Amino acid sequence: MKVLHFIPQLSVGNPNTLAAELACALQAFGETSVVVAQNRKPLTPVIGEKFKFVRFGKGSLPGLWGKVMRLRSIIRSQRVDIVQAYGYEAVAIATRACCGLSSGQRPKLVGSLNTYPQQLDAIDSSHLMDCDAITISHTDLRNYLKNIQPALIKSWIVPQGVNEQQYYPGYTPDANGTARTYAEHPELREQFIICLPAPIGDPWCTRHIVPILNILRSQDIPAHALLVGTTRFAEPGYLKSLRREVSASGLEQHITHVDPPGDLRGLLCMANAVLCLTAKPILYSASAIQALALGRPTAGYGHGAVKDYLEALQPMGVLPVGDIDSAADILSQWYSVPPDPPEEIPYPYKLSDTAKRYHELYTNLTQPS
Repeated sequence: MKVLHFIPQLSVGNPNTLAAELACALQAFGETSVVVAQNRKPLTPVIGEKFKFVRFGKGSLPGLWGKVMRLRSIIRSQRVDIVQAYGYEAVAIATRACCGLSSGQRPKLVGSLNTYPQQLDAIDSSHLMDCDAITISHTDLRNYLKNIQPALIKSWIVPQGVNEQQYYPGYTPDANGTARTYAEHPELREQFIICLPAPIGDPWCTRHIVPILNILRSQDIPAHALLVGTTRFAEPGYLKSLRREVSASGLEQHITHVDPPGDLRGLLCMANAVLCLTAKPILYSASAIQALALGRPTAGYGHGAVKDYLEALQPMGVLPVGDIDSAADILSQWYSVPPDPPEEIPYPYKLSDTAKRYHELYTNLTQPS
């Protein structure tokens, strides 16, 4: 079976980047994958898996129809059985592209959704209903979308699993990489490192680390925060305000900020604890599931996907949303007695689990009626 993964919105850190890992994992089930995206660069970590890449340009026509005609041309030339479109824009383009194909050329169309529609300009539910199947990464999103289109309650729930070949209990980071990090940031040595692997800003509760550090350091715990995240999503003036707050608390020497590397494993493994804090529920958190898969003590506010991961791998890490005292309390406990890491990554949170679910879906769609 040949599957075309259509990802028009592809950038480093974008959830849709995970489509490339899925394309590779599907090989174990005999699927042949073609990845269609504007930019090859985010695929670099997995390009060695030898799936086919086709660049998605705008085509000869301007605007939406240029994209539709370009995708239709790719579908014809690749002769695929399945088109999997990632995100609302991709679904809108793919449904239009497929409707212009003859019945013999038309592949089955799967829409794959992992963000709330209010994060985009608009949503046309008619395009979703034109798909042969819809997959949704989290039940919260399905419950939200069923208010727009009740028929979406029949969609498949397929959580995005972590690549268990790279993230697993017992993973040992590169010693040279760890030494370089300590050389660049000697303030991290002999500290109780609390890693916050998320963009800097209010949605990710960055400010909460200030009172958490104050509580821990008042208990003579050598707590040091390692913020691993971009600042490009921060509201104007947020960083300046955050710096003032840190300075007023006397914590300048106890917080280190670094840009996120391509491979987060080394920094996660340096941490004594990982915090995944969001003001609102999110549908997928790569850093949360990766930290848990590596066996790092991880805590987070108990909603959305983070709650699901924690309940499956480290239930004691589920915190009441916004409860800073509870966060400090669990970190204080882990400073004295670190929790046991999980022995394995449970179903359905491995990438192979995700690939198996999609293989089952593709098989159902392509079986003769």
